[in-house]
Amino acid sequence: LVPTFFRTKLFMDYVSVEEAKAATGLRLVLTGGLPAPWSEAAKGLFHVRKVDYIPVLQQGGGPNEDILAWTGHRNAPTAMYNDEPARVTAVEMISLAQRLGSGPSLVPADMDERVMMFGLLNEIAGENGMAWNARVLMFTAMIENLGEEAMRDNPMLRDYHYAPEDAAAAPGKVIAILQRLSQQLERQAGLGSQYLIGDTLSALDIYWACFSQMLDALPPEVNPMPDYMRKVWGLTSRTIQQAGYELDPALLVHRDFIFPTHLQWPLDF
Repeated sequence: LVPTFFRTKLFMDYVSVEEAKAATGLRLVLTGGLPAPWSEAAKGLFHVRKVDYIPVLQQGGGPNEDILAWTGHRNAPTAMYNDEPARVTAVEMISLAQRLGSGPSLVPADMDERVMMFGLLNEIAGENGMAWNARVLMFTAMIENLGEEAMRDNPMLRDYHYAPEDAAAAPGKVIAILQRLSQQLERQAGLGSQYLIGDTLSALDIYWACFSQMLDALPPEVNPMPDYMRKVWGLTSRTIQQAGYELDPALLVHRDFIFPTHLQWPLDF
């Protein structure tokens, strides 16, 4: 298991922080060399909304001091638009894409559907959500593999407030969220919709498609991610299986519909 990033090939044409600072328009700080779900989801938002951006390289698990000095944030994704403040959360990314773009809307017009969308999206991508707890499980495996001393100063453990008791609770939290998403898909199927909310694509579909790879990554021919990351991501699936949960195939059918229909295909990172 590898706790830091740079053992991967870069596929996108990233610019340096200095080049990005000198530019205008949308600069999007992205984790390079692997399909980091937060970054991939942000890319998906701007792709659907037809917003051009300049990709800026962030090293997953690295210090990223130059990015921190520029944006005030060490992690990705971070959106910098002209002289406006940095945007880092999913809600901020969605709002910016809605404002700048001209493609299909990412947000339902109906208020009840909108509330549902943002609530479920937060369960996937927000603090203490599915992906947050999947990361906690990965950290546990890294500590077991590399030892506590080797991982003691890893900045990601600090960012995620890692604690053994959180790791013990993580499988149950991941499973509960996946079960709720399955219920949502089943309800939607009963209404004749292939989407998680309403009858058209929303930001929730994009986020689930991207974050689903932490449980079951797309094959190498469309997702040329590093082999070591496939092994790391596979830890979450094995852990929840050991807890008695089998991933609902309908969740992957949804993902395999969303990517080629609406997102960049094959993946480019």
